[in-house]
Amino acid sequence: MEFLDLVTACHAFVAAAGRVVPGMRDRQLGDDERTIVHENVARVRATLDWIETAVDTGRVDVDGELARLLQGE
Repeated sequence: MEFLDLVTACHAFVAAAGRVVPGMRDRQLGDDERTIVHENVARVRATLDWIETAVDTGRVDVDGELARLLQGE
């Protein structure tokens, strides 16, 4: 069940990004908006690394830095 949930979550993210990003054509984001997007992209990258580690090793523990990122700190 977790496998299917994980695959579905990944698919949903990719599909949503595929819909949203093209709509930003010719749109200039302000400094605050760019900062927010960059912070969220960092959270996504950290989460993807965590997923890959869990899939490859079976280790699903969250270290302190990842926990802070996931909580938006």
